This record gives sequence, structure tokens and C-alpha cells, in this order.
Amino acid sequence: MREFSIVQISREIGLRGGSECVAYELHRAWRALHLNAQVITSLATESDARDGLNFITTWLADWCEWGYLATALAVPLFTIAATWHARRQRTAVVLSHGDSLFGDVCIVHAVNRASLAAKMSAGYYRWMLNPANLWLAWRDWLMLAGGRYRRIVAISERVRQQLKKYYGVPDEKIVTIPNGINLSRFSPDNVKARSAVRNSLGIDEDTALVLFVGNQFHLKGLEFAIRALGNMETKAHLLIVGHDSAGEFRHLVHELGLADRVHFAGARKDLPDIYPAADAFVFPSLYETFALVCLEAMASGLPVLATRVGGIEDYLRDEENGLFIDREAHDIAVKLDRVLNDAELRARFRAHGLETAANYSWEKIAQQYLRLFDQVIGEREAPAGARINQESALTDLS
Repeated sequence: MREFSIVQISREIGLRGGSECVAYELHRAWRALHLNAQVITSLATESDARDGLNFITTWLADWCEWGYLATALAVPLFTIAATWHARRQRTAVVLSHGDSLFGDVCIVHAVNRASLAAKMSAGYYRWMLNPANLWLAWRDWLMLAGGRYRRIVAISERVRQQLKKYYGVPDEKIVTIPNGINLSRFSPDNVKARSAVRNSLGIDEDTALVLFVGNQFHLKGLEFAIRALGNMETKAHLLIVGHDSAGEFRHLVHELGLADRVHFAGARKDLPDIYPAADAFVFPSLYETFALVCLEAMASGLPVLATRVGGIEDYLRDEENGLFIDREAHDIAVKLDRVLNDAELRARFRAHGLETAANYSWEKIAQQYLRLFDQVIGEREAPAGARINQESALTDLS
């Protein structure tokens, strides 16, 4: 039985996506093991898994609904308050999701400098309007280059390389642990939901439906998915799920004469029901660290067509459990046509995709973190100058 307690620090915890979802799933997994797992947060969006939550600065949660400027103020204020609370956790293992300037382990969900470099290379400069990037630049330098954590967790091998390149983090201080997937939520067997979603869109069972999920439509490559639909031989429909300004993309849809085949669904909380309604998942993103949506699609039985970026490279095997695509409409169109018109290929991608997803269950990921925490505790108790081999405490996903 492990004697130590675990304290996560995450400004939000819940299923809305991103780091807050990781914090939520890890907390549930550790509480299921009857461990003393706590979370310091300001907002919880789910009614379950609330045991062990410690709320601070709850009034800041409303600020983030008021736009970029309010968020740019709320995030640093939470970080300062959370850092003060983290310093009081003298016996616990403190796991930060980037929301504290102090702790034992920090999970890097995104390398901001690498993300901005990718955006600039594609001529995308809208991020300059968001003042939060100034805070992120200073915070990341302080956390990553400043050596404030015993270990830095990279959620993919690409992130590991970016940490070394942009912040000079020593390789021996980085541990690669991927994000996980909730296999009880994401499943291909929800036939009732498939029919309900299709009926709500006015799409019959014989019509091919391609799914795109992601916020920041420019970054995620929505334009290429829409243009690919117009280039396809298959008269498929495209369902777009995500929160962003859609005006220019709706204009593009009308310009291409695709208004009757493109459906903007906005942000949705019922993604486990939406995935099984589709026949393929397309994700022509410019920059990712892990791309959990692709793994969710695999767990839901969908063929995944995605760009070779971030953690996608770690789990998508071309021609085995999906296809790599370019951010180019013709390439996407050709590959979607191939997948949608080849039942044997879809069946192979489905079978191997489900096998891949099974390797990333949150139960397995939570155990990897526990082995890392054992190592951190060992370093605390070891004599000064003693070295602990971090690799002996971790095993790679096979």
C-alpha cells in the first residue's frame, strides 16, 4: 500500500477536453484504487468524482467566459494561488498540469513556443491578439527552463524533443507518458446513438458521414477537410464539431456548393454518441502534442485519417490502423474515397484501431504515473548526490 498522497493542480477538472480531462480521468483512476488523491482546482464541470476536490479562487472561473483579456488575468491569478497551496503540501507528491510554479512533476500538454512556430510557418498570426500568450511564454520559461520540478512528463515523443529544443530540459529529467482513453465512454457499440445522430442531421444509413472534431478551425485544418469534400467522388456529408468562429468556413461551404452536405454542430458534450454515427474521422491538424480526439475515434471504431504531427505519430500506424494525410484537399479526398469505398479496409482499420486504444486505458496510464511517483519519493529519501535510474520505474506502452 502506498503511503504518500497525490495532489493534482489543475485550474479546471472535467470532461470538456484538454488538460482538465486528463486531471479528471487520473483522479478517478486513483480514487478507484483507494489512494489519497486530491485536486486543487477552481472549477469542476462534472457531478461525479468530486471527492477529494479542494476549490480555490472559484470566482475566477467566471472570468474565463468573458474573453481573452479576462482569461489572461484569471490564469496567472490561479497559478499564483495554486503555487502557494502547493508549497504547503510537504508530504504529498504534487502533480501540476502547468497551473503551478512549484511541484514534483509537471505534465506538459503543449509546448507553446513550438505551437507558435508552427502557426507562423503557416502564416497564421491571429494568436497575437491573445494576451495570454505573454503569460504562457513567461510561465513556461520559469517552469521548464527554470528547473522547478523533479520530473517533466512529455505526453508524446514529439513533446520530449520540443522540450529539449526550446527549453533545454535535460533528457534524463523527461519522462514520456501518453494521455489515455476512457474505454467505457468511447465504444463502437452504441447503435442507438448512431441512428439518433444521423436522424437529427437528416442522413440515412447508406450515406457516408465524415467527422471532424476540434476547436481552432484554422489550426486543425478545417478548410482542407471542407475542400476535400468537394473533391471527393463519394457524395459524403461532413459533420463539424467544435467551438470557433465559423463565419468564413460557412462562406467557403456556400462558395463550393456544399451547404446541403456540411453540418456545423458547434461544441458538443455527447462526443461518445457522435463518433459511432460517422464512417470516418478526418483531422488535418497543423500542430498537436497528442491529439486525444484521434484516439477517441479509434476507440469508437472509426478509421482515422490524420496528419503526421505530435503524438499521432506515436499511435497511428499508416495502412494498419489508419492513414496519414497531408494538409492538402486532393490527398485527403483520394484517401477518404478509398476508405469509404473499401469495406475490408475499414474493417482492418477498425480492428487494429480498437487494439491500439486498448493499450491506452486510463487504468494503465495511471499505473505509469504511480511508478513515477514511487521514483520521486525514492529521490526525496535518497542520500544527497544519489542517482535514481528513472527508466527502471517506467515501462513503455507496447
